[in-house]
Amino acid sequence: MAATHPIGRGGQYEIVHDSIHHYESNASRSRNEVRLQPLPRNGVRLERFLLEVTPAAEMDAQVDHFGNPTWLVSVEAPHSELRVTARSQVSISPSDGIATAALPWDPDLLSRNPTVEFQLPSPRVPELPAIKALAREMGLREGDWESLRRANRDLRLRFEYLPGSTVVSSTLEEILERRVGVCQDFAHVLIALARHLGWPARYVSGYLVPEAESEGYSHAWVEIGSSDGSWLGLDPTHKAETTEWHVAVAVGRDYSDVSPLRGVFVSDSPGAPPEVSVRIAAVDPFELRRQLHAAKQTLQDQQ
Repeated sequence: MAATHPIGRGGQYEIVHDSIHHYESNASRSRNEVRLQPLPRNGVRLERFLLEVTPAAEMDAQVDHFGNPTWLVSVEAPHSELRVTARSQVSISPSDGIATAALPWDPDLLSRNPTVEFQLPSPRVPELPAIKALAREMGLREGDWESLRRANRDLRLRFEYLPGSTVVSSTLEEILERRVGVCQDFAHVLIALARHLGWPARYVSGYLVPEAESEGYSHAWVEIGSSDGSWLGLDPTHKAETTEWHVAVAVGRDYSDVSPLRGVFVSDSPGAPPEVSVRIAAVDPFELRRQLHAAKQTLQDQQ
């Protein structure tokens, strides 16, 4: 489980997300979509982003339907592995932490608003009788923000956090039946509950900045659409509302819209599960000055 947010007044942080994909026999070509570039949010500013791909690849930056920066990566030469490394540097400015509440929707108004896309069933979050039963079990009320906050706090009382108990392809039905999972699974359950209660809800992938340098993991949480147009974050894994320390990289209806790397390859054999690592560390002020000097020197050399 990702660590809690750090104690301090913010600063700059480097996030390095490394993904290695091996093929049992050479892939003659591969094409992928990469969603690993942090989104600008209140309290979070992207200072720098670099995407490194080995072997050499054609890359094109686009924005998808949900507003996520999406890099199209194409390798047209034979290769035995694909390595994608995203290096991000973000500035975090903590707020005063004043709590806000989402405003409920009038169903007729929501049905005519584009936000309704996030209130309808989606590929990974279908409408299920088990969700209705869970909402009754937890005593949740339709259109009630406090009910959602309570569901966010209490979900872990009913579902065990157990790394390795599920896989990316685990279905919502399986999670509800076994009542175990990780952050991705808890996010899908809370999204399903919110939609059942009349709220637009979207899946958010990203990182939770830890207390110290960390060999961490990607994280997932939920945002609830308010009728005033704002989105409020809930993190069921940590039983808390989100803060600036939650660094988002993509939003969508569910995980299928935001997977960090998705694509196809041509090969005679299947690929192996990817090797993924994430490192998050504060950037030393002296290192920042060194980077600035190096950037200025590079610019002068090019002139």
